[in-house]
Amino acid sequence: MTPRRSLAPLFIGTGTITGVRDMVRAMETIEAFTYTYTVDGERIAEGSATLVKILADPESSTLLVNECLFVNIASFDYLTFETAENGRTHFELHADGATLEIVPVEDASAREDRSIIRLIDEVGYEGSFVVMDDEDEDD
Repeated sequence: MTPRRSLAPLFIGTGTITGVRDMVRAMETIEAFTYTYTVDGERIAEGSATLVKILADPESSTLLVNECLFVNIASFDYLTFETAENGRTHFELHADGATLEIVPVEDASAREDRSIIRLIDEVGYEGSFVVMDDEDEDD
């Protein structure tokens, strides 16, 4: 009898993700969103923003500035998500007592059009990658 191969995890509608590539893929589904940032249960910031860049680099920060999120997956231990009955998915990124809660807005086209960067491209060292612009604007 041939041993059965190990199967990769399957997440439908809800889950907890610890793998960097899976966390990036989940975040790629987001454009415009509302957010709440809490540390040790205390609300620090909230508002709305656009996801501009996704990276996984132990030397870079996650930045939310001028309503633009540059998210570094390496800033977080894991991501949880849950899909509500209305079909909207609620995301939470968790790290050392801090939580960044992200709720995509229903009509992303209603937000100001910003360049959203999507294509994953490996860089530098093993386990690190950044999301690069997938359109050549200078052509």
